[in-house]
Amino acid sequence: MKSQLLTLAAFSPLAAYALPRHHHKCGRPSNITTGLPLTEVTSFPVVPIESLLTTITTYSTDSITTNTQPLTIVTGLPLSEIPTYTAVPVESLPTVTTSAASTITEGLPLSKIPTFSAVPVESLPTSTFSTFTIITSSTQAAYPVSSVDAASQVVDGTYTKATPVAFKVKATEQCGNNDRLSLPGMPWTVANSMYNADQMVGQQCTNFDGILETADGTKEVKWTSVTDVKLVDDTKDVCKGYTNIGVGVNLNKKLKDIKSIPAYYQWDRTNTTEFKGSNVFDFITAPTEGDTSSTATSEFMLWIRNWGNQVPIGYSRGPVATFKLFGVSWKLYEGKNPGSGVTVRSMLVDENYDGEFQGDLKDWLDAMVQKGYISDNDYVTVGNAGTEIFYGNAVMNATVALDIKV
Repeated sequence: MKSQLLTLAAFSPLAAYALPRHHHKCGRPSNITTGLPLTEVTSFPVVPIESLLTTITTYSTDSITTNTQPLTIVTGLPLSEIPTYTAVPVESLPTVTTSAASTITEGLPLSKIPTFSAVPVESLPTSTFSTFTIITSSTQAAYPVSSVDAASQVVDGTYTKATPVAFKVKATEQCGNNDRLSLPGMPWTVANSMYNADQMVGQQCTNFDGILETADGTKEVKWTSVTDVKLVDDTKDVCKGYTNIGVGVNLNKKLKDIKSIPAYYQWDRTNTTEFKGSNVFDFITAPTEGDTSSTATSEFMLWIRNWGNQVPIGYSRGPVATFKLFGVSWKLYEGKNPGSGVTVRSMLVDENYDGEFQGDLKDWLDAMVQKGYISDNDYVTVGNAGTEIFYGNAVMNATVALDIKV
């Protein structure tokens, strides 16, 4: 029994600590508020409704204004005052009669017509005409002036009326980068000279089409330039080559011994993409006969049509001279060809020729002599007409007549 009591003491904490055995309920506390006792509430007297004040607002007016539009009535004349008119019978109206007088003009009677006596043609007087020689002044003008018969923007019809003639060389296509075709009996060579073909993507062809002849016997060469050269940014400003007609007769003559260099260049170009290039005449002179490439030579270019804003050597330095030539204005640029060291002088026309040029190129070279660029004792060693090619897809049908007369 004693052992059981000890066990109970060990396992019952309530018994060990003698804690009270009641429970607390969880929840919000209850609040009760009480007011005043009824005996202390204040009372108010009752007022009868009849004694409440009432307010009445009264409005009045002394007059009423009415707007009335006046009514205007217009009456005509009384019937008794309307005038009456008396009708007049048509038979009583006056009549006016007019008549046109006939005028007859008579000529002279046949008996009065004078007669004329015939004079034998042998008895007609004869006239004698004198031949005059025009001597030009040796005084140099402010600007070199072309000769009287030099071309302006309008050419005469001699060259344009040329017709095809039979020729021993058939039409020939030339697409090799250095193809050349000599024309026997003619002063020309048809050349496809692509001297920078290693920087060209595509192809250029210079084709011979035939020979034409004018009424006065002047010969012309008809040719076609076909360009299919891709525009590449790295080489877009590199001239790929020159498609041209070169003159081969009467070269290596001194300028002072050359009488004239009649030239005609007609073209019709179709560009299917952006095209860069120029139609030019290109001549080389030298102090020594046969020299075409040494640094002693001078190259002269006459630019008659430009596409794609091609500019000549020396363009960045501006023009060194201006000229009036072939009836139009030109600017001259000069500079050394970085590849050959040759001085190049390029004449650019202020306004492009439109498909046709005609002129005596001796006037141009004489102007270069007058400016002191060359001597009239220098030799003309190269002469041609053609197109410098940069890039583009295009076809140009052209006709050239170029001759050196001594």
